[in-house]
Amino acid sequence: MAFDDVVSALSDKWSEVPGGSDQADRIFSNEMLGDPALLTRWDRQYESGAELRGWWWRLYGEVFRSKKVLEIGSGLGFDAVQFAYNGACWTCCDIAETNLAIIRKVAAAKQQNIDTLLIQSIGSFSVLPTDFDFVWCNGSLLHLPFDEAREECAAIIEHLKPGGRWVELAYPRERWVREGALPFSEWGRLTDGERTPWVEWYDMEKLKERLNPARLEPLLEHRFSSESFVWLDAKVVSREAPPLRPAIQLEAPAGMLIAAPGLWRKAWSMPLPCLDGTLAVTVDVECMVEAGSIGFTLARDDRPVSREMIVEARTGSQLVHMTTAEFDREVNLVARNCSALGGGRFQVISVKMRQAL
Repeated sequence: MAFDDVVSALSDKWSEVPGGSDQADRIFSNEMLGDPALLTRWDRQYESGAELRGWWWRLYGEVFRSKKVLEIGSGLGFDAVQFAYNGACWTCCDIAETNLAIIRKVAAAKQQNIDTLLIQSIGSFSVLPTDFDFVWCNGSLLHLPFDEAREECAAIIEHLKPGGRWVELAYPRERWVREGALPFSEWGRLTDGERTPWVEWYDMEKLKERLNPARLEPLLEHRFSSESFVWLDAKVVSREAPPLRPAIQLEAPAGMLIAAPGLWRKAWSMPLPCLDGTLAVTVDVECMVEAGSIGFTLARDDRPVSREMIVEARTGSQLVHMTTAEFDREVNLVARNCSALGGGRFQVISVKMRQAL
């Protein structure tokens, strides 16, 4: 499917919006729009949202002052009004016209200048200027299948100035696993209600893949509220890059692996194939750790050439990414015991090697 094929189906659902906070009841903006007490209801929801939203309101308040921000999926405009108060030049884009109508009413009542754009197709973005400092996606693009979201992002990023930033709130993989690792067409019913047609998890590596061929410099990847949300903030350092080579799926070891007691004691290693002409690679490891703490790293002669990713025992599979700019045929994938409290048990489910994004 293409973005234009799904946007109309989603527009009906997303006139049902969170009421400020993830703990508040959901609101239908088409019903709220005709309420004489609209502004009172909006204020009440705005105040209830401060508990969840307050930290990013404080973090970005001064950052956004006098900056142009393009919001994708603005809901009822709680972030828009908050940051407009602090001097941001804000544009709200949404697929539900009733959401935007509420934002215009509230903005007028509060004497805030907030622009709006109804997203009806991929061509809707063409009317926007190309000098935005930030793209702001607060819990919106995760509700599109990956390919359709990638198509939309390609149209959006054309309106971000060179060196601009992409900021996004999503659900992390940890939450998806905890809630049953359901197909994305079903998981949305748990996260956002019965009428939710789609939701999928994200981390920084998956965001890089979605925005490819743009290249990102990660600034912040922050999981919060008991790993219910992940915050992603990255600088777009370039719009175009050479095509990526296909990833290589490597054969994972069978069965459970044992990490013997002893801090930093090596438990397992795997040689990695050489990617011709590529010095920067990423290795993705899906694993299950049943006991202890296991560290995964890329190493040459036992010297790490990537950051070590330490995985603690927990229910369900976990996914870690190791990147190095020093890759050659002497580099191995290594797992070792990272606990002084005893040994560990773990399983490597899959190993994928790819050119670094």
